[in-house]
Amino acid sequence: MTRDELTARLNASMEAGMVEDLIDLTFHPKKEVGFRAAWTLEYILMNHHCAGDHLEDLLNRFPEQKNPSCMRHYGKILAYLTGKKSTGLKEGQLDKIDFAPIIDILFDWLIDEKVLVATKVHAMQALANLAPRYPWIKDELLETIAHLEDLESIAFFGRAKQVKKQLKKIRLENNDL
Repeated sequence: MTRDELTARLNASMEAGMVEDLIDLTFHPKKEVGFRAAWTLEYILMNHHCAGDHLEDLLNRFPEQKNPSCMRHYGKILAYLTGKKSTGLKEGQLDKIDFAPIIDILFDWLIDEKVLVATKVHAMQALANLAPRYPWIKDELLETIAHLEDLESIAFFGRAKQVKKQLKKIRLENNDL
């Protein structure tokens, strides 16, 4: 592809089928292709406000993701979509989803020694974002963080501090009710 062809392609609007193709490509056997697809998918879902149209497909494929570089982007997408500043979702769309299987995966990623720290940080954030809906997450996540703080890097510790603060606010909000 020439530079002009690439420019023309990037200048065109994103079609729904292209996002589905990107999700498929995140499972490409060549890890570099999967990584680039996941990176592009993250950018599109977070910046073009179209996540709601592809949420079901993304969450259905979430458990299949084993490429460490792609797991990082999947975790970041989920942390974003479950956060307060997410965009591109339909009203009440997240409320209809049973996140239990995804929560198990996020906890698995969090405690797996082989999982990259960036993936763990995003998994931790997504779990914290889901804690108001699934109250049991709060105590489990706090225990897991306490266990991991001595084992993980400074990057993990920095986000863990923010997540603990977020979880504390949830506790206060629930006590005010």
